[in-house]
This record gives sequence, C-alpha cells and structure tokens, in this order.
Amino acid sequence: MALVKLNINGKEITAEAGKTVLEAALENGIEIPHLCFDKRLEVYAGCGLCIIEIEGQPKIARSCATYVADGLVVRSDTPKVIEARNNALNLLVSQHIGDCKAPCTLNCPANTDVQGYVGLVANKQYIESLKLIKEKLPLPACIGRVCPHPCEDACRRQHVEEPVSIACIKTFAADYDLNTGNPYIPELKPATGKKVAVVGAGPAGLSAAYYLLVDGHEVDVFEAMPKPGGMLRYGIPEYRLPKNVVDAEVAIIEKMGANFNYGVKVGEDISLDYLRTKYDAVFLGIGAWKSSSLRCEGEDTPGVIGGIDFLIRVAENKPVKIGRKVIVVGGGNTAMDVARTSIRLGAEEVRVVYRRSEDQMPAEKIEIKEAKEEGVIFSFLSAPSLVLSDGDKVTGLRCEKMVLGEKDESGRQSPVPTGEFVEFEADTIIAAIGQEVDCGNIKVGLGKKKNIAIKEGTFETNLEGVFAGGDAATGPKIAIEAVAQGGRAARVITTYLAGEMIPYKNIPLVYTEVTKEDFKDEKVIPRVPHRTVEPEIRKHNFQPILPTMTEEEAVREGQRCLECGCKDYFECQLVDYIKKYEVDTKKYHAINERRFKETDHPFISQNVDKCVLCGLCVRACDEVVGASALGFVERGNATFVAPAFQQELKMTSCISCGHCIDVCPVGAWLDRRNNMKEIPLNLEKTKSVCSYCSVGCEIVYEHKDNKVYLASSKENEIPACGKGKFGIEHINHEKRLLKPKVRIKGNYEPIELDTAIFETAKRLRSIQNMYGQDQIAFVVSPKLTNEEFKYIKAVADELNTKYKGSFTLDSEPGIEAVLGRNESTVGMEELDNADLIISVGHLYEHHPSAGMKLRRLSETKKIISASTIKTKLESFASKADLTDYEVFFTRVLKALVDTGFIKKERITSYENGEDLIKALDKVEVLPEALKVAEAFKKARKPIILADENTVPKAALKVLADITLLAGNDRRPHRGLIVQKAKVNSQGAWNIGFRTPGEEIRKALLNNELKGLVVIGEDVLGNVPELKEAVDKLKFFAAFDIMENETTANAEYLLPLCSIAESSGTIVSADGTVRNVVQAIKPLTGMSNLEMFKKLAELLNGEYKEDVEDEIKVKLYVPTLKGGEKEYQVFDTVEKAFLAKLKENCIKTL
Repeated sequence: MALVKLNINGKEITAEAGKTVLEAALENGIEIPHLCFDKRLEVYAGCGLCIIEIEGQPKIARSCATYVADGLVVRSDTPKVIEARNNALNLLVSQHIGDCKAPCTLNCPANTDVQGYVGLVANKQYIESLKLIKEKLPLPACIGRVCPHPCEDACRRQHVEEPVSIACIKTFAADYDLNTGNPYIPELKPATGKKVAVVGAGPAGLSAAYYLLVDGHEVDVFEAMPKPGGMLRYGIPEYRLPKNVVDAEVAIIEKMGANFNYGVKVGEDISLDYLRTKYDAVFLGIGAWKSSSLRCEGEDTPGVIGGIDFLIRVAENKPVKIGRKVIVVGGGNTAMDVARTSIRLGAEEVRVVYRRSEDQMPAEKIEIKEAKEEGVIFSFLSAPSLVLSDGDKVTGLRCEKMVLGEKDESGRQSPVPTGEFVEFEADTIIAAIGQEVDCGNIKVGLGKKKNIAIKEGTFETNLEGVFAGGDAATGPKIAIEAVAQGGRAARVITTYLAGEMIPYKNIPLVYTEVTKEDFKDEKVIPRVPHRTVEPEIRKHNFQPILPTMTEEEAVREGQRCLECGCKDYFECQLVDYIKKYEVDTKKYHAINERRFKETDHPFISQNVDKCVLCGLCVRACDEVVGASALGFVERGNATFVAPAFQQELKMTSCISCGHCIDVCPVGAWLDRRNNMKEIPLNLEKTKSVCSYCSVGCEIVYEHKDNKVYLASSKENEIPACGKGKFGIEHINHEKRLLKPKVRIKGNYEPIELDTAIFETAKRLRSIQNMYGQDQIAFVVSPKLTNEEFKYIKAVADELNTKYKGSFTLDSEPGIEAVLGRNESTVGMEELDNADLIISVGHLYEHHPSAGMKLRRLSETKKIISASTIKTKLESFASKADLTDYEVFFTRVLKALVDTGFIKKERITSYENGEDLIKALDKVEVLPEALKVAEAFKKARKPIILADENTVPKAALKVLADITLLAGNDRRPHRGLIVQKAKVNSQGAWNIGFRTPGEEIRKALLNNELKGLVVIGEDVLGNVPELKEAVDKLKFFAAFDIMENETTANAEYLLPLCSIAESSGTIVSADGTVRNVVQAIKPLTGMSNLEMFKKLAELLNGEYKEDVEDEIKVKLYVPTLKGGEKEYQVFDTVEKAFLAKLKENCIKTL
C-alpha cells in the first residue's frame, strides 16, 4: 500500500493511502473527537464531532469521510471547528435523557461516588468501597458519623419508601477498614520535592494534607490546638463522634508522611510570611472558631456563653458550670449538640429556644427527635429579647413570641414579632446561633463577612502561593463541605506547583427529574432501622449512641440502591466530551418524552432515552455479526433504535453476543448481571482468553479486586460471542464451590484444602498399591490450561493408568488417522487469504465468532455452508443441502476424482488407495455435491472449516481425505480447520488426554476401575447410568467450580478456579498458542496450577512427554453408515448458561 504524508494539528505523519484522516489520526495518537466511527464498519458520518478544517478549503469537513492525501494540512482544534463541534454536542445532549451521575453523588458537596461505594458494600467488597470513598473523602469514619447526609435527601429511594442509609454504609466501610489492623493507605505518587504548609488540622486542612501527600508533596501541618481534628474533635460531642475514631484517621495521614505540629498558632507563634518563605505553597484551613453573639440586651451577662466555646471546654474535659437549668438558643445541629451535652452533664432542665417553627429548624430531624427523647424541651417561635440577671449572673431569658410571615430569601417564612413576651428561668444561656471566622494576626485578604477571600475555582488568596478553604473561606458549613474544599484546593495547588494552575470546575452533567410515578413498580424494601441506644441509657453518658451497622445490615441496605447513575459512566465517550468542551447540559437538557422500557433479555439492557442515534449498534449487528436484529424505527425526532416491528429483542434474530453493548459510546446498551450489584466503576482490565469454545477469542476481563464485573472484546477484529461476554456469572456466583468437602457417613463436612489434596494423593496411591496399573481413570475437562494438564498427567502417569481423557472425546479416531496428526492444517488468520471457505456443520451456532469472521469475509470471498439444518450462515453464504455429512462429502470427493481434479494415481499411491477407489465407484454424485466440487476445483485457495461438535468423525476423515488428496495438507492459505468442543481441546490432546469417554464409561460399567478423578465435567449429570458403578468405587474425587450431579456422589469434593483466576497457555483449534492471564486472585485460596502441582509432588510425579508412535498415513475409506452426531455439554457452567439462553432467547440457539 502506498504511503502519503500529511499534517494534522501541526504534527507531520505518514499514513496508508485509502485511509481516512480520522483513521490516520487515531493510528498516530492524535485525538479527533468522534462517536459514530468504528474501523470495522462502513463510514456513517452521523455524529458531526470529527469535523476538521482543511487548508485551502472554505468549508469544514468530516475526518471520517475525508481520505488522506499527500500534503494535506488539517486542524481539528480551530475556533471554527470547536464552535461547530459544540453545536453538534449540544444537539446530542438535547437527545440524551438519563443521569450521568446519581443524584446522591451530585448532592454530596464532595461528589463522593455514593452509588459506587454503596454498591461495592452490597457486593461485599468493603475495602474497595473504602478506597473509592477515599478518592474524595479521606475521613469517612468521622464524616459518616456526623454528616447530615445531603446525599440521602436526594436519594430516589424515598419515592419508594425511604432513602438508602448512605451515611451508615459509609461508616461501616470505614470501620471495617480501621478494624483490619492494617488500614488502607493510598499509593503515593513519586516525590516532587515541593513542600506545602497546611495551617489547621480540621476537616479542610486534613483533607488538603491527604491529597497533597498523594500527589507526592511534603506536608507540614500547623495546628493551634493540642490535638488534631478541628471541629470534629472540639465541636462535636463524644457520643456522636468518638475521638479515637478521629485519632485513627489522622494516624493514617501521619503514616502517609504528614508532619504534625500541635500548639502552634500561625500569626502568633510563627508568621504567615515565615511559612511563605519556607514552603512552596501554604493552605489556610483555620476554620470558624468564634461563637456568634446572642444579639440581644444583656448578652454579656456572666452565665451567657457561646455554643462552640461550651463544646470545646467539654471536649477538653475542663470545668463547665451550667447549673440546674440551661437555655440553648438556636435551631441547628450545634444547638442540638449543646442541648444534649447539657443533659449528659447533669442539667435538670434543658430548653431550646428557636425563633421559627419546628418544621423550619435546620437541625436534622433525627437530632430533634433524639433530643426530645432525652428530655430536651423546645420553645418554638420565641426570639431572645433580654437576658435576665440578678446583677451577678444569669437568671433567665425573656423572649418575644413570633408568628410566621412572608418567605425570605432562604425560602422559609420569616418570623414576625407579636409584642407578646414570655420568660424562662435559666442558670446558663448558651448561644448556638452561628460561628464566625477569626483570622487573628494572619494577614490575608478578607471578605465582607470577615471570611478569607478566595478566587472561585483556584482557592487563591490575595497572597501569591497562599490558598484557603473550608469554613475559613466559606463561613461555617457542614464538615463534608470543608473536606471537599480541602481536597479540591489540594489538586489546584498541585497544578500550581507544576507550573500551570488549573482551576477546579464543576461541569454540570446530564440529569433527569423523576417523580414517584417513575418508581411505582419498584418493590418496597424497608430501610434497615438505626439501632440507637435507648434514651434512658444514653443520656447519662457520652458513649456512642449509634452502633456501626453489622455486615449483614450494611449489605442488605446497600442492595436497596436503585442504581440511578449511568452504569457506563467510565466508558461513556459523550460524558468525556461534555466535560472537555464544557457543554451546558442544563441549557440543552433533553425535553423529549421518556420512552425507556426495560428489555426482558437475560443479558442485554437497552435504554432508548440515552441513544444519540450514532447507528453503531445497528451497523455492527448487520455488518460484523450478521444478525441484522436492529434498525431505526419512526422518523425525525421520534426516531429510535429497536428490532423490526418493535419486537422484544429476545424474539429476534439476535444471537446474544452483546456486541451492541461493546460499540455503544453512550451507555444506551448495557450488560445485565443478576448475581451482583451493577455499579459504574473505573474497572481494571486484563486481557486473557475466552473459556468456552476452541476459537480462542481474546477476552478482556473488567474487574475490581476479587470480582469480575464485565467481559468484553471491544478491540477484537471479530467480537467474542455471548458465552464469552456474558458467561462469567459463575466466577462470583453465590453458590460457587469455594471450599473442599469430604463425605463422612453420608454427609459432607468441610475440610482444609491442603488436607483434601493430601488425602486424595494417599488414597490414589493406595489403590495403585492394592490393585496395580490401569485401575484409576482421570476425566478432565479440556478447559484447563496446558500447565495444569501437565501436572495432572504427571499424577496419572505416576499411578500407571492409561485412562486419561474426557467425555467430550469420541471413541472413533478422527483426522489423525488420515493426516497423521489430530490438528488443523492451517490457522484461522489464513482464512483472510482463502478464496473459498466451506463451512461444515453448525459452525455459527457452536462457534459464533468463527461465524462472524465468515460474515466479514463473505463480502470478498465465496462461502458455502454445508449443514444438515438451516444455520445462521445462510444469511450470507451459499447453502449446500445435505442429509448426511459423510455421504455428502464422499460424493464431493467422487466428483473431484471423476472430473480429474484428484488423480486416481495419487489415490493409489497410498496403501489402501484401491479400497477407496472401489468405495467411490459405488457412489452416485448428485447435483448438490457436484456444485460444491466445482467450487472447490475453481478455487485457488480453498479452506474447509468444520465443527467437530456436529460433524461425525467419519465425515471429518472424508474431509481429511479431500484435503490430503488435493495437496492442501501442508500448504499455506488452503487446508482443513476443525473447531473442537472446548477452549483447550487441542492442548489436552497434545499433552496426552486422549481416552474417549465411551471407553471410560465401559470400564466403569464393567467394574474394571477402582478409582475415579473427575475434573470439571458433570459426567453423572449426562450419563446417570454410571451412578451405580461409581458407588462401587474404592475412591472417587471430583473437582469443579459449581456443585452438580457428579460432585454430589464424590467422596472428596475440591474447588476449581475459573480461567479468570488462572494463568498459563491454551492451544486453540488452529494450533495457535494463547496466553491465559490471571485477572483476579483465586477465590478458593489456591490456583488450579498450585493444587495440581501439590498433588503431583505428593505422589512424586513428574511430567514427561509421551513418545509418539509413528502414525502411518492411511486414507479413510467411507463406510457410508450415515448418522448425526449429538453434541453434549458436560461442563456445568456452560450447561447453566445455555439453559438460561434457551429459556429466554427464542432464536439464539
């Protein structure tokens, strides 16, 4: 292919002639936004994002439809292009209905990924949940206990019954981590050599310190108080937030490298100027520690104290004389803390005075309720007017009665004086009506309310290199606000230290309003009740009043989450462009009527409201998969994607491959999982191999810690099939076999894995000692890796048994009898260079990825489908009608001989050639066979692709005859490929597992065996007649992932790992060696390889390759007995997947 040179965005590149500018850009690492492009599909040019300006041309062009040329100069980032691209994005957003992020996350001041961490707890991934929380919130154990949880206010579960108990779930995850004794510490980036001073060890300062440390900076914290925590320690009572929790979370920050300096007041002990000279940046998080005054006559009377001053003295355990009667003025959470603390200090009467109604109190409802339970008296619509005194101290408080008037700026009705007064007795009056910032001698620019003035988005003060956040900048707010500001400021400081300050921006994402009507079909699930300590017990001490949720409670509560946010958030291309180009999602919010209707497909979910009509799913289903199950329905703005006549997807020609999900750029198509909470996560990705058929497709396992959430094949030229994509639920299935068992007196008892392996080795050796050779059979699934097979073979050989095989193997010899080896003669990649491909059997049905490959090749090559039934290949291939494979291809062979394509002299050069000629003389060539023979003759490079699951061995040997006699057995781009039953059927055969299941069945029924080891095959489930014979064995061990009929009859039951927990190699049907890469650690605690290695070592077994007897090449002489081959599945996992598919999807199988 000729090469051309062009320039894209100032970068000179080389590209192949015939490629588009977009292809050339992507291949050279140049980003040009796009949504509807896929290199496997014809150009669609629908999304309008990949536009470019071409030098010398007045109009913008679409890079996906512009071909490269020598000297071409293009730009994708000019103002004209960006304006047009923004217009296109605005249009796309106006069609996109949904929620990028869940409302709980959007309502959290720190934007913690609530849906993510709640879902992880529901999935029992507690440490992963904690890690996710700490991406935005470094003090979850503290904040979980004290936060008024605005996230819960936005929780849509309240439209069903009650919000999810998010704060309690957060506390559970945080406590779980702390209680491990080895709490999570994030990975720190390489040291930058930069030093930052953090002033204040409250929520803002601690948060800033945490994220600055993560970014690799040195951090020194200067705190005026003797201990860390700020208001978390000194402003919140012990019964709400135990101080050992504060200490535990600060200790983590200290362990990360922070240096804490306590009792150091900046502005007095050291100056801000000093810090500016010694550090590369300074963050001021000094909080708001000054109590607001009572603002009425007599406020300076002894006995009137500020709410924060009171709480600080209590926290420091200093003397606080409050007397018998206490009045607390205020209606917020601080007022509740003061009132309830006063109760605990022994006050006989505690009264809260508030100038508005109870409904308008800003305090949490639960705080008001619990205060009342503890005996606090509330006087609403009462405004302090005068502090009463005896001349020396407080005696009471005169209040003016109020009524509610017009609404003020806050939306609440304003209190209006009535002129009527009431007096309350008091020994102490505590003003809990607010807090103020007191910067002392810290010389920094202030705002109107004496808060530190900062620039929006950068947190900069008026001083170079000095930043501020938290209550010091905003005034008093809830702790999570301060945490959010500290974290965001830290990230801005990091960019400042790197030389280019990047402001924090909160880009509004797509959000959809909902009503109770939207959730009318949701099942009512009661919220887990708070197990609060009884009032009569709790009010007499400062012990925690709300125990942490139990594991069972946290999981159950997490499962109530409605999963509102888009599950494809981390893969969605549209949301990336919304953020990059700062699209106004509120201005261009979709106003279309919602049309979402949940599909009832078992594995695929579609949300038409999210669809932007890029057409990728429609085109991929047609051009790549060949199913053509999807299309565009209606016209204009009413257009949406659906099957023809709006059928249910499972009723169509859909083959359940899920490729629509993999190509969708906006999350309109998604996987449906039934065994875990579906949550949007930034998953780790591991490339490995599909565990099912012998095509050996590459699969990317997407996982978090010990759970595999998704499997995909987005980068594959040909996608994996539904088994590869969706057949992963067994990995984390709740009923998976994870621990070994032993049957004792008819009942299964747990046993340690090492013990089970040891006993298995001992019992197997004892059988050999007692009964000699060939007394034990090893039945092994061809899904294991080569390395695992070698250790099993070492065990079997050490025990001197010939029975090493699988029930997936036929008793009749196959192509090895003709070709001298039981392997394909060419590779799947060579199909690209063939000019004729003859598919034999139900290829597409049993090996869909191979079928999809033929679909792609059908545009340039002749494809013939030879099958006894109608198959999916026929939608793009020529059909060869036949009733018997062996008979039909014997006729094809006869036609090739009769027409002189295969010379009789070549046939007779083989030992039994004359026999073959005599057999062919008796065969009549019918037109259908002649048609196939003529196509074979005309082809320069014919390849036969056969499905061993449905084509009998006799017919395969006829195909081998044709391949051999045509001289195609050792030539590139022509020959025979036999797709086998399992992913490593070829590897198992190569290593020596060749005993057919029928031979082992007969040995069992004839009582010729004393021991049996079954690994990964449900033999008794398929061949129940063997149960009686198995019961007579001296020893029977079964290894499997799931329990089944076979494991139910074993004496020892040992757990197997899935391929996602394994590493090694497999050999696909075409002889390609493929790498199996471990995605997650073995859930059983030991990999298959380790387990079989240990078994081999206990028996002193060593792997040795078998000495191959020289196979004399001999032509197959057809018997023409005819007959169909019945395909049986012995793998429990595959059985379950296929059963679910068959039950739900009419045309898939």
